[in-house]
Amino acid sequence: MRISTLTQACVLAAGFPGLAIAQAITDCEWIGNPANIVEPWDVNSRTFANGNIRVAWLDTGGEPVCCSSHLLILSPSGNGADEPIYRQCRVASAQPGQGFYAVDVPGISASYDPNKGLLLSVPISHWHQGMENGAGPIPDRMEIRINQANGAVVFE
Repeated sequence: MRISTLTQACVLAAGFPGLAIAQAITDCEWIGNPANIVEPWDVNSRTFANGNIRVAWLDTGGEPVCCSSHLLILSPSGNGADEPIYRQCRVASAQPGQGFYAVDVPGISASYDPNKGLLLSVPISHWHQGMENGAGPIPDRMEIRINQANGAVVFE
């Protein structure tokens, strides 16, 4: 995940020591349960690459309150050289088991590089300790590269 210079400056200036910036892409397990897709599905999910890639906003029931939002990523597993191609399920989170304050699926922008694959720029926001006093979440973006040829799903 790239943290913008503006976000870093805001975090330092506002003194948010509790803000941990990290990233994790994991197998879906319980977080990727379809029951966690935020309604309405037609607003909070999108497809790319002629429908081969789907992403959706997940919320783990508001728990933990600070960071229950994750991004579901369904994509092809690769070229099928070692095993048949299947639809793999991944979850992008701030860290394993802990998500973001919010994920803006309608705000995702995408670009494609034939040598690297699809790049998604996903608007997210982070909780911080000043929010209980009325301060808003810290906006940011995460960049995720999805390569259908080899099945890689990685942060950039």
